[in-house]
Amino acid sequence: MKLQLSALFLGLAATAVSAQDTQTGPYYLHITGKEGSSIDGYASACHAGAAIEGLCLGPETPPDSYVYEYYFNTSSYTTVGESEVGTIAWKLPYTDQDGNPAVVDQVLGLQYQINSNVAAPMFGWSTYNLWGFDADGKLFGYTYYDDSTFTPGTNPVPSGEGVANYQWYVCWQYFTGYYYQSLGWATTSPPHNPTCEAVDVTQVLVS
Repeated sequence: MKLQLSALFLGLAATAVSAQDTQTGPYYLHITGKEGSSIDGYASACHAGAAIEGLCLGPETPPDSYVYEYYFNTSSYTTVGESEVGTIAWKLPYTDQDGNPAVVDQVLGLQYQINSNVAAPMFGWSTYNLWGFDADGKLFGYTYYDDSTFTPGTNPVPSGEGVANYQWYVCWQYFTGYYYQSLGWATTSPPHNPTCEAVDVTQVLVS
């Protein structure tokens, strides 16, 4: 899928990754089931709207295609233990103003439904989240505070110590008119969506 992208879209893309100094990759994202789930496949960037892609469950062996390849942007300033934290990017192909093929980074963010605790990870430019890979290569979400510890009227003082969160599921999800079996992120457990199965997402270097 190649698009004609406006200067505004390209400016938003540059802003989303400007704080990240180093890009590594490409990587596959291997999805494996937990708690008895038989899920085993690789994440593919699947169309979910104009210049928006979800992370769909693909086959057990990733095809030789850019839709399975992702990149990790880090600044080295944010970490969880020894693991760097940054943004996950997918390179969207488009045709530039001279008619030549080009790519632009889109970053991964969570899109929420107002009536569900399961968010859909989407590549785009409107929002992004911070992610990292632990020592085993497992993808985690980053946070530095826990609102379950809040008390009325007392301003929380974050410790500054980052926390790795692993709340990945594969679910059948509906977004912008598309219904896919794709990665989801449950903010609480159990997931509101009954099709969800708990999974790990592991970084695999493209050979």
